[in-house]
Amino acid sequence: MKSLIYFPVTLLILSAALPMAAQPLSATDAVALIREFPAPADFSIACPGNTSGDHATQYFRSSLDKIEKAALENQQYQMQFYQKNPMGVRPAATPASRVSAQQQASMDAATSELAQKMLSDPAFAQQFAKMSEQEQQAYITKLLAENGIKPAAGKPNVNTAPVPGTDVEWAEMCTAYTQTAMDMNRWQAQIDLQQQYETKHQEVRDWENAAIQKLPMISFGEYGHDHDPEQVKAINKQAAAKHRDLAAAMLKEMTPLFNNFRKDAQQRMKPLNDAFLKAGYGKNYDFGVFYPTVLGAQVMMFQEANMLINNEISMINEVARWCDTDHTD
Repeated sequence: MKSLIYFPVTLLILSAALPMAAQPLSATDAVALIREFPAPADFSIACPGNTSGDHATQYFRSSLDKIEKAALENQQYQMQFYQKNPMGVRPAATPASRVSAQQQASMDAATSELAQKMLSDPAFAQQFAKMSEQEQQAYITKLLAENGIKPAAGKPNVNTAPVPGTDVEWAEMCTAYTQTAMDMNRWQAQIDLQQQYETKHQEVRDWENAAIQKLPMISFGEYGHDHDPEQVKAINKQAAAKHRDLAAAMLKEMTPLFNNFRKDAQQRMKPLNDAFLKAGYGKNYDFGVFYPTVLGAQVMMFQEANMLINNEISMINEVARWCDTDHTD
């Protein structure tokens, strides 16, 4: 059944959709960030001679600063989003009307005139009801024109744009990356290597204790008896040198592991990072409801990059414990 009062879309000045909302991410390329890390440190970085200080951290200072800057930028965008959207969901965009008050008044007047005519003139109402939709549209067009409203030119102003963020599988891509980032099994090779070298260090300790026990005892008068301090010191020095050699060997064995960890991180990040790059890191892109998700995934990239460096720093510092050949446990 035809409606009695039908205002076709093409005859009305309708609302326009709001412009696409930019949802920025940090513009830092996480994969490039890791690729630009300094080469894994060798023994000369861990044991640079008699100089003191946190050599490992200084070695990675530039990369650490870049990671911190990127993470803070991401955090800033997260704060801005949640300040505007405490529930974590952006309200649906409402159309912005382009109908002026005068035009609206004219349309109201035309609607009222048609309704009054149909109520006061049953014959006209019957005649109007029998019209085809095209005839009704023609009549209404004439009525609107008499009230100063001209048909809109071009296509109907209807928002046919896709739902923001649905052109990319953001949820699936973010989940795929974050699941791999939280998998701690990738560190197992390093853990096994550390355990192997801890066993070797314990063997040195056992040798050191046994060698000291074999030393002759000397008398210190009223202070009792003990092993010769000079011979004990010589054994301690030998043990320290053994520990130092083991530490150097461990760091050398860990270097390919560090490189593998870096390559693995880049490979796992690449699909999502490439999607961020294609979207211009959100500068002119609307992630829609996926914005908090992609922000969270991106900051996890920076956290993983930071973890890679801090893991290497930790191992360098472990090696640095044995730098002094006069060291004793």
